[in-house]
Amino acid sequence: MFRGALLIVLLVAGCASEPPRVPSTLSRTGAAVVRAWSPGDVRIEAVDGVEIGKVSHVLVSSGEHQLTVRWSGGQGVTRVGQVRAVVQAGNSYVVEAEPDGALRTVLFSVVDKGPGYDEQCLQQSFFSGTPKGRAC
Repeated sequence: MFRGALLIVLLVAGCASEPPRVPSTLSRTGAAVVRAWSPGDVRIEAVDGVEIGKVSHVLVSSGEHQLTVRWSGGQGVTRVGQVRAVVQAGNSYVVEAEPDGALRTVLFSVVDKGPGYDEQCLQQSFFSGTPKGRAC
Protein backbone atom coordinates (compact mmCIF):
# COMPACT_ATOMS: atom_id res chain seq x y z
CA MET A 1 0.00 0.00 0.00
CA PHE A 2 2.74 2.47 1.00
CA ARG A 3 4.76 1.77 -2.19
CA GLY A 4 1.72 2.47 -4.39
CA ALA A 5 1.07 5.78 -2.65
CA LEU A 6 4.75 6.74 -2.94
CA LEU A 7 4.74 5.96 -6.66
CA ILE A 8 1.69 8.17 -7.20
CA VAL A 9 3.29 11.04 -5.27
CA LEU A 10 6.48 10.76 -7.35
CA LEU A 11 4.53 10.69 -10.63
CA VAL A 12 2.48 13.75 -9.68
CA ALA A 13 5.59 15.61 -8.50
CA GLY A 14 7.34 14.83 -11.80
CA CYS A 15 4.41 16.22 -13.79
CA ALA A 16 4.11 19.34 -11.65
CA SER A 17 7.75 20.42 -11.91
CA GLU A 18 8.66 23.43 -14.00
CA PRO A 19 10.24 22.75 -17.38
CA PRO A 20 13.84 23.84 -17.99
CA ARG A 21 14.32 27.30 -19.49
CA VAL A 22 16.97 28.33 -22.02
CA PRO A 23 18.21 30.83 -20.95
CA SER A 24 17.48 30.09 -17.29
CA THR A 25 16.24 33.65 -16.66
CA LEU A 26 13.52 33.40 -19.34
CA SER A 27 9.96 34.29 -18.31
CA ARG A 28 7.16 31.95 -19.32
CA THR A 29 5.32 34.76 -21.15
CA GLY A 30 8.34 35.45 -23.37
CA ALA A 31 8.96 31.79 -24.21
CA ALA A 32 8.35 29.33 -26.99
CA VAL A 33 7.60 25.73 -25.96
CA VAL A 34 9.55 22.86 -27.52
CA ARG A 35 8.27 19.33 -26.88
CA ALA A 36 11.28 17.28 -25.78
CA TRP A 37 10.01 13.94 -27.13
CA SER A 38 7.98 12.65 -30.04
CA PRO A 39 6.39 9.32 -30.95
CA GLY A 40 8.88 7.09 -32.70
CA ASP A 41 11.55 7.37 -30.00
CA VAL A 42 12.74 10.93 -30.67
CA ARG A 43 14.19 12.92 -27.76
CA ILE A 44 15.83 16.31 -27.43
CA GLU A 45 19.02 15.98 -25.39
CA ALA A 46 20.20 19.61 -25.36
CA VAL A 47 19.24 23.12 -26.44
CA ASP A 48 22.14 25.41 -27.36
CA GLY A 49 24.50 22.98 -25.63
CA VAL A 50 22.49 22.99 -22.37
CA GLU A 51 21.47 19.43 -21.43
CA ILE A 52 17.78 19.27 -20.54
CA GLY A 53 17.46 15.73 -19.15
CA LYS A 54 14.34 13.59 -19.52
CA VAL A 55 11.62 16.22 -19.44
CA SER A 56 8.40 16.55 -21.39
CA HIS A 57 9.14 20.04 -22.75
CA VAL A 58 11.49 22.99 -22.51
CA LEU A 59 10.90 26.75 -22.66
CA VAL A 60 13.20 28.68 -25.00
CA SER A 61 13.60 32.33 -25.95
CA SER A 62 12.49 33.62 -29.35
CA GLY A 63 15.11 33.35 -32.05
CA GLU A 64 17.41 30.68 -33.45
CA HIS A 65 18.41 27.65 -31.38
CA GLN A 66 20.47 24.52 -31.97
CA LEU A 67 18.81 21.33 -30.75
CA THR A 68 20.74 18.12 -30.13
CA VAL A 69 18.34 15.28 -30.88
CA ARG A 70 18.41 11.49 -30.64
CA TRP A 71 16.36 8.89 -32.49
CA SER A 72 16.28 5.23 -31.43
CA GLY A 73 14.97 2.53 -33.73
CA GLY A 74 14.72 -1.22 -33.92
CA GLN A 75 17.72 -3.53 -33.54
CA GLY A 76 19.31 -1.13 -31.04
CA VAL A 77 20.05 1.52 -33.70
CA THR A 78 20.48 5.07 -32.38
CA ARG A 79 21.24 8.20 -34.37
CA VAL A 80 22.14 11.60 -32.90
CA GLY A 81 22.01 14.85 -34.83
CA GLN A 82 21.72 18.61 -34.68
CA VAL A 83 18.84 20.68 -36.00
CA ARG A 84 18.49 24.45 -36.03
CA ALA A 85 15.11 26.00 -35.29
CA VAL A 86 13.88 29.56 -35.37
CA VAL A 87 11.12 29.86 -32.77
CA GLN A 88 8.63 32.54 -31.80
CA ALA A 89 7.37 33.27 -28.28
CA GLY A 90 3.90 31.87 -27.65
CA ASN A 91 4.20 29.08 -30.22
CA SER A 92 4.86 25.38 -29.61
CA TYR A 93 7.27 23.21 -31.60
CA VAL A 94 7.72 19.46 -32.11
CA VAL A 95 10.80 17.62 -33.40
CA GLU A 96 10.13 14.90 -35.97
CA ALA A 97 12.50 12.25 -37.34
CA GLU A 98 12.41 10.39 -40.63
CA PRO A 99 14.91 7.51 -40.85
CA ASP A 100 15.96 6.16 -44.24
CA GLY A 101 15.03 2.59 -45.17
CA ALA A 102 18.41 1.19 -44.07
CA LEU A 103 18.40 3.12 -40.75
CA ARG A 104 21.75 4.70 -41.70
CA THR A 105 20.63 8.31 -41.59
CA VAL A 106 17.78 10.23 -40.00
CA LEU A 107 16.34 13.52 -41.21
CA PHE A 108 15.33 15.66 -38.21
CA SER A 109 12.92 18.59 -38.60
CA VAL A 110 11.11 21.01 -36.32
CA VAL A 111 7.38 21.60 -36.86
CA ASP A 112 5.69 24.82 -35.71
CA LYS A 113 2.37 23.85 -34.05
CA GLY A 114 1.37 27.49 -33.52
CA PRO A 115 0.02 29.26 -30.44
CA GLY A 116 -2.98 26.98 -29.72
CA TYR A 117 -1.14 23.70 -29.10
CA ASP A 118 -2.91 21.48 -26.53
CA GLU A 119 -0.78 21.24 -23.35
CA GLN A 120 -1.71 17.55 -23.00
CA CYS A 121 0.30 16.96 -26.18
CA LEU A 122 3.45 17.89 -24.23
CA GLN A 123 3.05 14.99 -21.77
CA GLN A 124 4.32 11.60 -22.90
CA SER A 125 1.95 8.70 -22.24
CA PHE A 126 3.26 5.98 -19.91
CA PHE A 127 1.49 3.25 -21.88
CA SER A 128 2.03 4.31 -25.49
CA GLY A 129 4.03 6.75 -27.54
CA THR A 130 0.89 8.58 -28.66
CA PRO A 131 0.12 12.00 -27.15
CA LYS A 132 -3.33 12.36 -25.57
CA GLY A 133 -4.23 15.94 -26.57
CA ARG A 134 -6.09 17.37 -29.56
CA ALA A 135 -4.29 17.69 -32.92
CA CYS A 136 -0.95 16.53 -31.56
